[in-house]
Amino acid sequence: MKNLLSLLGSMQTMVVLMSIFAFASGYATFIENDYGIITAKADVYNALWFEILLTLLTLNLIFNIYRYKMFTLNKAPLFIFHIAFVIIIIGAAITRYIGFEGSMQIREGFSSSVMTSTDTYFMVDATVGNEKVSSSESVYLSKRS
Repeated sequence: MKNLLSLLGSMQTMVVLMSIFAFASGYATFIENDYGIITAKADVYNALWFEILLTLLTLNLIFNIYRYKMFTLNKAPLFIFHIAFVIIIIGAAITRYIGFEGSMQIREGFSSSVMTSTDTYFMVDATVGNEKVSSSESVYLSKRS
Protein backbone atom coordinates (compact mmCIF):
# COMPACT_ATOMS: atom_id res chain seq x y z
CA MET A 1 0.00 0.00 0.00
CA LYS A 2 2.87 2.35 0.83
CA ASN A 3 4.47 1.65 -2.56
CA LEU A 4 1.17 2.43 -4.30
CA LEU A 5 0.87 5.76 -2.46
CA SER A 6 4.45 6.71 -3.26
CA LEU A 7 3.89 5.83 -6.94
CA LEU A 8 0.60 7.75 -7.07
CA GLY A 9 2.10 10.79 -5.35
CA SER A 10 5.40 10.95 -7.19
CA MET A 11 6.39 13.84 -9.41
CA GLN A 12 7.22 11.40 -12.22
CA THR A 13 3.61 10.17 -12.13
CA MET A 14 2.43 13.78 -12.23
CA VAL A 15 4.55 14.45 -15.33
CA VAL A 16 3.17 11.36 -17.08
CA LEU A 17 -0.44 12.17 -16.13
CA MET A 18 -0.09 15.82 -17.18
CA SER A 19 1.44 14.74 -20.51
CA ILE A 20 -1.47 12.38 -21.16
CA PHE A 21 -3.91 15.13 -20.16
CA ALA A 22 -2.26 17.66 -22.50
CA PHE A 23 -2.22 15.18 -25.39
CA ALA A 24 -5.87 14.17 -24.80
CA SER A 25 -7.02 17.79 -24.61
CA GLY A 26 -5.14 18.66 -27.80
CA TYR A 27 -6.51 15.59 -29.57
CA ALA A 28 -10.05 16.50 -28.44
CA THR A 29 -9.57 19.98 -29.88
CA PHE A 30 -8.78 18.51 -33.30
CA ILE A 31 -11.73 16.11 -33.03
CA GLU A 32 -14.01 19.02 -32.15
CA ASN A 33 -12.71 21.02 -35.11
CA ASP A 34 -13.23 18.16 -37.59
CA TYR A 35 -16.33 16.39 -36.22
CA GLY A 36 -18.01 18.76 -33.74
CA ILE A 37 -18.38 19.12 -29.98
CA ILE A 38 -20.62 16.06 -29.60
CA THR A 39 -17.91 13.78 -30.99
CA ALA A 40 -15.25 15.36 -28.77
CA LYS A 41 -17.50 14.82 -25.74
CA ALA A 42 -18.25 11.22 -26.71
CA ASP A 43 -14.64 10.26 -27.49
CA VAL A 44 -12.71 12.21 -24.85
CA TYR A 45 -14.39 14.55 -22.39
CA ASN A 46 -17.18 12.20 -21.23
CA ALA A 47 -15.15 9.01 -21.52
CA LEU A 48 -14.47 6.93 -18.41
CA TRP A 49 -10.70 6.94 -18.98
CA PHE A 50 -10.68 10.76 -18.99
CA GLU A 51 -12.56 10.82 -15.67
CA ILE A 52 -10.05 8.37 -14.20
CA LEU A 53 -7.19 10.53 -15.50
CA LEU A 54 -8.63 13.65 -13.83
CA THR A 55 -9.20 11.71 -10.60
CA LEU A 56 -5.60 10.49 -10.56
CA LEU A 57 -4.32 14.01 -11.29
CA THR A 58 -6.40 15.41 -8.41
CA LEU A 59 -5.25 12.73 -5.98
CA ASN A 60 -1.63 13.28 -7.00
CA LEU A 61 -2.01 17.03 -6.49
CA ILE A 62 -3.58 16.60 -3.04
CA PHE A 63 -0.87 14.10 -2.06
CA ASN A 64 1.88 16.49 -3.17
CA ILE A 65 0.28 19.43 -1.33
CA TYR A 66 0.49 17.32 1.81
CA ARG A 67 3.95 15.89 1.05
CA TYR A 68 5.58 19.27 0.46
CA LYS A 69 3.64 20.89 3.34
CA MET A 70 2.25 23.64 1.14
CA PHE A 71 -0.37 24.46 3.78
CA THR A 72 2.17 26.31 5.94
CA LEU A 73 2.09 30.09 6.17
CA ASN A 74 5.35 30.68 4.32
CA LYS A 75 4.10 28.57 1.36
CA ALA A 76 0.61 30.14 1.30
CA PRO A 77 0.83 31.49 -2.29
CA LEU A 78 1.94 28.09 -3.55
CA PHE A 79 -0.84 26.40 -1.57
CA ILE A 80 -3.51 28.77 -2.92
CA PHE A 81 -2.31 28.21 -6.50
CA HIS A 82 -2.42 24.41 -6.18
CA ILE A 83 -5.61 24.13 -4.14
CA ALA A 84 -7.38 26.28 -6.76
CA PHE A 85 -6.94 23.47 -9.28
CA VAL A 86 -8.39 20.96 -6.82
CA ILE A 87 -11.41 23.23 -6.24
CA ILE A 88 -11.90 23.71 -10.00
CA ILE A 89 -11.83 19.95 -10.62
CA ILE A 90 -14.24 19.29 -7.74
CA GLY A 91 -16.57 21.98 -9.12
CA ALA A 92 -16.37 20.41 -12.58
CA ALA A 93 -17.23 17.00 -11.11
CA ILE A 94 -20.24 18.42 -9.26
CA THR A 95 -21.42 20.11 -12.45
CA ARG A 96 -20.90 16.93 -14.47
CA TYR A 97 -22.79 14.59 -12.16
CA ILE A 98 -25.45 16.89 -10.67
CA GLY A 99 -25.94 19.68 -13.22
CA PHE A 100 -27.09 19.65 -16.80
CA GLU A 101 -26.57 21.76 -19.91
CA GLY A 102 -29.35 23.45 -21.80
CA SER A 103 -30.87 26.69 -22.91
CA MET A 104 -33.84 28.66 -21.67
CA GLN A 105 -35.63 31.30 -23.71
CA ILE A 106 -36.81 34.14 -21.46
CA ARG A 107 -38.36 37.22 -23.03
CA GLU A 108 -38.01 40.56 -21.30
CA GLY A 109 -40.69 41.01 -18.65
CA PHE A 110 -41.76 37.33 -18.71
CA SER A 111 -40.82 34.21 -16.79
CA SER A 112 -40.25 30.69 -18.06
CA SER A 113 -40.17 27.19 -16.61
CA VAL A 114 -39.18 25.40 -19.82
CA MET A 115 -35.60 24.44 -20.56
CA THR A 116 -34.26 22.64 -23.62
CA SER A 117 -31.53 20.12 -22.89
CA THR A 118 -28.41 20.06 -25.06
CA ASP A 119 -28.29 16.26 -24.69
CA THR A 120 -29.94 13.98 -27.24
CA TYR A 121 -32.17 11.29 -25.79
CA PHE A 122 -33.35 8.00 -27.23
CA MET A 123 -36.85 7.51 -25.84
CA VAL A 124 -39.08 4.43 -26.06
CA ASP A 125 -42.69 4.16 -24.90
CA ALA A 126 -44.35 0.76 -24.94
CA THR A 127 -47.87 -0.27 -23.97
CA VAL A 128 -48.89 -3.86 -23.36
CA GLY A 129 -52.52 -4.18 -22.29
CA ASN A 130 -53.00 -1.66 -19.48
CA GLU A 131 -49.32 -1.49 -18.60
CA LYS A 132 -47.24 1.39 -19.98
CA VAL A 133 -43.43 1.38 -19.82
CA SER A 134 -41.16 4.31 -20.70
CA SER A 135 -37.41 4.44 -21.06
CA SER A 136 -35.00 7.18 -22.07
CA GLU A 137 -31.25 7.17 -22.42
CA SER A 138 -28.84 9.94 -23.32
CA VAL A 139 -26.95 9.17 -26.53
CA TYR A 140 -24.24 10.89 -28.55
CA LEU A 141 -25.19 11.11 -32.21
CA SER A 142 -21.93 12.27 -33.73
CA LYS A 143 -20.41 12.26 -37.19
CA ARG A 144 -17.98 9.50 -36.24
CA SER A 145 -20.48 7.20 -34.53
